[in-house]
Amino acid sequence: MRLLILGCGDIGTRVGLALIEAGWAVIAARRSPERLPAAFTRVRVDMTEPQSLAPLGEHQPDYVLVTPTPPSYDAAGYQAGFLDAAQHLAAQSWLKRCRRVIWVSSTRVYREAAGGWVDEHAPLNTEEPQAGFMVRAEACIRRAAVATVMRPAGVYGNPDGMLVRKVLSGRGGVPGAVFGNRIHRHDLSRLIGHCLLRDSQGEWVPPTILACDNDVTPTYEIERWLAQQWGVALIEEGAGGRPRANRRCRSRLLSALGFELTYPTWREGYAEVVSARQSAK
Repeated sequence: MRLLILGCGDIGTRVGLALIEAGWAVIAARRSPERLPAAFTRVRVDMTEPQSLAPLGEHQPDYVLVTPTPPSYDAAGYQAGFLDAAQHLAAQSWLKRCRRVIWVSSTRVYREAAGGWVDEHAPLNTEEPQAGFMVRAEACIRRAAVATVMRPAGVYGNPDGMLVRKVLSGRGGVPGAVFGNRIHRHDLSRLIGHCLLRDSQGEWVPPTILACDNDVTPTYEIERWLAQQWGVALIEEGAGGRPRANRRCRSRLLSALGFELTYPTWREGYAEVVSARQSAK
C-alpha cells in the first residue's frame, strides 16, 4: 500500500515510520521536506498553493493522511490552514481514486462549552469563526472522497511541549472546574495507523472518530502536579485570551475498533515526560 501524508509533522512522521515497518510505501509532503526521514519519499507541498498538489497524483497513493496546521491562530489562519486547504485538496482529480482519506481535525469543532459530555455525534460549533472553518473543511473532504475525520482532544507527550514550558516558567492557570480530555501523541499516531491497516484489510472504519483518553481532569490540576514534580512555584495567571474548552469527551468507538490506549490518562503520559526531562539533565 502507498500512503501520502500531507502536512507531515510529528504525528504524520510517527504514522509513516510505523507503516513502513508494516511494508507500506510512504510519500510525505510538507513545506520543508528536507526535515523528514530519508525512509520517506519526500515532496515539497504547500497546501495553500493548489498548484503544488496536482503532481501528487503521479505517486498513485492508496491512502491519504492530512494533518493540517493553521499558519496563524486567528480566523484567517484557520480559513487558510483548514478550509482553503480542504478545498484545494478536494479539487484534485486523483483524490477520488484513493481508498480513504483520514483528515485530522480537533475537538474544538464541538459546540459544548459548559462541562457537558460529547461524543462523535455531538452538535458542532459553527458560530466561532475558527471552529466554523474546521467544520466546513471536514464537510468538504467528506464530499470529495471516502473519508474518516479524526477529532483528537489536546495532543501532548512532547517533553518540550507548551504546557511543560509554561509550568517550568512558573506560570499556571487559576483553579476552576474546566474539564478537558487529552490524547498522547503516541496513541494518536497508533490510532491513525490502526485505522489505515484495518481499512486496507477490508475491515470497518467509521466516518468520524473522537480520539481522546479516559480522563477529564482540569488543566490547572495537571499544571500543579507537574509543578510538584519539578519543585516549581506557580504564579496564577488571569483568564486572558481564548477561553479554555470546557467539555468532557467520550469516544464510543475505540473499543469497537479493537484499539487500546497505551496512556489511558494524563498521569501515565506526563509521568513519562517528567522522567524524560530528568534523564536529559
